[in-house]
Amino acid sequence: QHFHSKNNTYRMKLISKILFVLFLVQSVYAQNPLFIPPSLTGTNFNLDVQTGTQNFYPGNPTPTYGINGPFLSPTIIVNKGDVVTLNVNNGLTVATTMHWHGLHVAPSNDGGPHQSIAAGTTWSPSFEILNNAGTFWYHPHGEGKTELHVGKGLAGMFIIHDAIEQSLGLPQTYGVDDIPVITQSKAFDVLQQIAIADHMDTSILVNGTIDAFYDAPAQVIRFRLLNGSSMRSFNYGFSNGMTFYQIATD
Repeated sequence: QHFHSKNNTYRMKLISKILFVLFLVQSVYAQNPLFIPPSLTGTNFNLDVQTGTQNFYPGNPTPTYGINGPFLSPTIIVNKGDVVTLNVNNGLTVATTMHWHGLHVAPSNDGGPHQSIAAGTTWSPSFEILNNAGTFWYHPHGEGKTELHVGKGLAGMFIIHDAIEQSLGLPQTYGVDDIPVITQSKAFDVLQQIAIADHMDTSILVNGTIDAFYDAPAQVIRFRLLNGSSMRSFNYGFSNGMTFYQIATD
């Protein structure tokens, strides 16, 4: 009886280990629906920089930064010729900045290290959209803090439309056939926290999603590719080698 009891205990432990391994394998290979950042349109934008948490891995909340949400930033969509005002409200406990990457703006509106936004204050640059249609982005550019703030989540697309683009018949329904693809490599430590200034990447995120998939409609799709990493270059393509067309670049 003692032998059978020990044997049954061993079997139960073995089964538990097998189930645990199967759970890990399933977790590793599980795919997650691609997160599509919400869009903002108009000419006056309120951008609330805040702290948050994100469950990149089940059961392990990770401290993050975000704009109008816990992680990443909404996609700003404007038209060439618009005069916009961007109210950046810094809800962090530290100073930050906000740079309009690729936009033609005066130095006073650029948002570089010389335009620090103190904790609890608001910076409200106003300027005319001078760029032609294209995909741009916005992110902090503070002195010695760019990787920390971008790495923790402060990054968003800035899409500009114009009359020429509108006449081309391109996909233009944001989140349906006009899809943002913000690619970032990140290092997570043993506690699943984002590690900064670490060259040992552990995950590739698309729109803040690990192992993302997107169920695309059966039509022509436009993907807007953004490398939001601090120190990586990426090669994009399709696993089946299908043909695709690059229609723009910065």
